[in-house]
Amino acid sequence: MRLFDRSSDIDEALTPLLDPQDGSRLCRDDERIEHYPVSGYASGQLAVASGCIASLKQMMVRESETRVDMLASPFGAYTLIRNSLDAAVVALWLLEPVNGTLRIKRRIMLGVDEISNTAAFRVAMGQPSPKQKRRARMQEVAILAGLGSWNPLSKSAKLPSTTQMLTEIERWHPNAVMPWLAAWQLASGHAHGKLWAHLASHELQEVGGTRTETGAHFRMTIRYGMLTAVLFEAVQLLETAGKRYIELSSRQ
Repeated sequence: MRLFDRSSDIDEALTPLLDPQDGSRLCRDDERIEHYPVSGYASGQLAVASGCIASLKQMMVRESETRVDMLASPFGAYTLIRNSLDAAVVALWLLEPVNGTLRIKRRIMLGVDEISNTAAFRVAMGQPSPKQKRRARMQEVAILAGLGSWNPLSKSAKLPSTTQMLTEIERWHPNAVMPWLAAWQLASGHAHGKLWAHLASHELQEVGGTRTETGAHFRMTIRYGMLTAVLFEAVQLLETAGKRYIELSSRQ
């Protein structure tokens, strides 16, 4: 419950700074890339991260005046945590550079990736896709942002994988119970229904009378201690990214 409250606190702290203060570093970034603001993408990712944790609370918790009941099945909870980690890592990766030009480059790289994903979805739906036109637009955006000859469509500008991002930002990780990459890997295993993830984190109780020479049946339930550990890391990543946003969007 304290972890849920910490996530809510970050969400409330971010609200007054959704529009960065005049003179802040994020405000200066946004002035250079007006139609694809760094602040807008970062705050959107942070909203997704905190929203997933809020959804987890709604799924698990029932509160009354006298008691708090908590219940979770082996399926679903880790998927929401994984989505929170996915969004928060992108926010921190986008915001962590000291140099504003690098933040802008990363925002454009994310924009190019969004175009590719949108195009793939439209193709799957049997719809036409203006992919080439939109990719050319990102090159124009880079020029208008003063990025010179840097080409956002080159292989060297390819967006890193989530694994690469998590490895890169681990240096920001305080008070680690497990590395952010490990937490994301476990949550991703659950999201994809992988047996190894269930065996690594859930409780298994043998069903009486089912054992044979080759095995037995087991009843699987969620292990709240492991869920708390992974949620703790998701909240820490959200807090770290949120504090970085607040730092960059404030004048002081």
